[in-house]
Amino acid sequence: MFLGIDLGTSSVKFLVLNKEGSIVKTLNKDYPVNYFNNNWAEQNPNHWWEKVLEGLNEISNCKDISKRLEGISFSGQMHGLVLLDKNDEIIRPAILWCDQRSEKECEELKK
Repeated sequence: MFLGIDLGTSSVKFLVLNKEGSIVKTLNKDYPVNYFNNNWAEQNPNHWWEKVLEGLNEISNCKDISKRLEGISFSGQMHGLVLLDKNDEIIRPAILWCDQRSEKECEELKK
């Protein structure tokens, strides 16, 4: 069996497939996106990790799956900005790919 994990904008999705490509199990763990000023989009990166661990824990409790896993694939959401301090600690919410606060700067660069 194979496990796919997709860290998306609004949730992390888990998909377990057997060798024939049939779906054995799916999971979805939601987390919030915070929208500010109508065009800002931010998220707490800690939520991503917490929900990944939640899903992995749930899958590991399925003995018929966890003992037979042969591979894991992971994908993440589009570009985003996670700012870290010198100790690799998160210092603010992540700015997501759909954030529009730099629209004026982008227009200026296009000109």
